[in-house]
Amino acid sequence: MKRVTVKGKKWYYFHPWIYAKSLVDDGEASPGECVEVYTTRGQFLGSAFFNPHSKIVLRFYSREKREFDYHFVRNKLERALEWRRSLYPGENSFRVLFGESDGVPGLVVDKYGDGLVIQVLSYGVERHKKDVIYALQDLFSPSFIFEKGDSSLRAEEGLPLADRLHHGEIPESLQIEVSGLKYLVDIAGGQKTGFYFDQRENRERVASLVKGTRALDIFSYTGGFTLHLLKAGFSRVYAVDRSKSALALLMKNVELNSFERERVVPIEKEAFQFLDEMLLSGIKFDVIILDPPSFARKRGQVEEAVNGFKVLHDRAIRLLEPGGYIVTFSCSHYITGEALLESFTVPAMNLRRHFVLLERLGQAKDHPVLLGFRESEYLKGFVLKETT
Repeated sequence: MKRVTVKGKKWYYFHPWIYAKSLVDDGEASPGECVEVYTTRGQFLGSAFFNPHSKIVLRFYSREKREFDYHFVRNKLERALEWRRSLYPGENSFRVLFGESDGVPGLVVDKYGDGLVIQVLSYGVERHKKDVIYALQDLFSPSFIFEKGDSSLRAEEGLPLADRLHHGEIPESLQIEVSGLKYLVDIAGGQKTGFYFDQRENRERVASLVKGTRALDIFSYTGGFTLHLLKAGFSRVYAVDRSKSALALLMKNVELNSFERERVVPIEKEAFQFLDEMLLSGIKFDVIILDPPSFARKRGQVEEAVNGFKVLHDRAIRLLEPGGYIVTFSCSHYITGEALLESFTVPAMNLRRHFVLLERLGQAKDHPVLLGFRESEYLKGFVLKETT
């Protein structure tokens, strides 16, 4: 492998990324090539993917001198799969591998029953994709391997945006079961890989904590929280999403789980528009779930994102019945938990509404947070209850 030299002491602490500004000598490596990384003093730091097209010029996959090949990937997948099976015994759908947190930077593998959906988000994995596909086929014998290639992170790596079916055929109607509930999933046309496994434990926990009869699920997508609220006994759930296809799938999921359709009010509308209109209706809710898409995809968007959360929380508090619950999330690693909580506290104080923090929430266990790598901790949430 070629030798690449970097400067700076930050990298001694095993952060899996090195940025372009710290590169001293690229060793004439090509995009996606495996390289050995050294400091200017000659200290070996590890083996990494090299990509001159990205701000993240090096992504470590090992702290030893070794190539990234079939055997390496297979070993990582076996360990990750064993761990997930211990986390979710009896479950057949979950995130198998979560990029850097599982030692394979830029690779995401989600298991949907006997099929697999992957995301390739680094040039290194792209260059070695054949080894990845072979390892997945040998370990899982899947009915299909579908690559979801529409992430903006691929563009940042200098990679084309395109989906690809690597193996088998995608069923016309893909059904999975998660936490005792059934879901129809659109992996090709849906968001991310089709389903948000990262909210698995949060859905269960929230449904066990909140009480009431009428709930509002903003940014409902295909009904993860809606279904759990129905299961918990809520008589009416308003599900709001701007995607017509997502709401159609949500209603199919309601029927799939034998819940009465009339208990759900699907509303195709932009969240902020809906909230403003609801303020005029006089309808209020015992529970409000706020699970928006990322408000800050870049560091420079944080201030605008926090302001957006303040508006969102202000509207939600106004629509809450006295003594009700608000559950709020942010899925951007740029937004800290403290910033999210502050964006709720400010409008609550302005409205003279008093809340207690019942519980802090994070991403599911199959999305592990790698210590020293704060970018891997992106999902933060809070369960808040008004005190009367």
